[in-house]
Amino acid sequence: MGKRSFKKAFKVADEWATPSILVKVIVPYLKLWEVGFISKNNRKPIIWLPFDTEESAYYKILKAESFQVVRSHLNDDKDFFLWQPEQFDIAVSNPPFSLKVDVFKRMIFEFNKPFVFLMNMMSINYQNVSELFANVNPDIQFIIPDKKVSFDGNTSSFSSGYVCYKFIDHTIFHHLPHNNTGNNFSR
Repeated sequence: MGKRSFKKAFKVADEWATPSILVKVIVPYLKLWEVGFISKNNRKPIIWLPFDTEESAYYKILKAESFQVVRSHLNDDKDFFLWQPEQFDIAVSNPPFSLKVDVFKRMIFEFNKPFVFLMNMMSINYQNVSELFANVNPDIQFIIPDKKVSFDGNTSSFSSGYVCYKFIDHTIFHHLPHNNTGNNFSR
């Protein structure tokens, strides 16, 4: 796959801050994965957050939970398709919706490392997404919250969930206490 500039393909609608309620969904699974990683490698894993600023809920929450993280963002001139950290063991983030297939392909075919990426769950109905996932089955799993979580305080029209590659061994439906709307809304 040739290098593609993220900056050239980025769309304004691709930049959505993931609310903390969705980041907290994956923390217990990351902790379990980290234990297994440490037992095999005798070191803490490095989590790459490839689409995240210092204000990102992924960055803030994972740092607060004592994970070892390295982040990058287009605003820092670290284009996902042209840059990667010297070392990382897993990638976690909310990739730009319009580039999700290219992001998945780079992670699977260039890096072949675990990832946990948030996406609109309706995307698995897209032919290019389902064909890609069928080609790497059974290494693809999902963590799917049981509510449509809001990104802006209003009721969401779609369900978000995590597509996981070589991270968990089966799809998980995760219970949430609310859908992040109204009085429950937080970033």
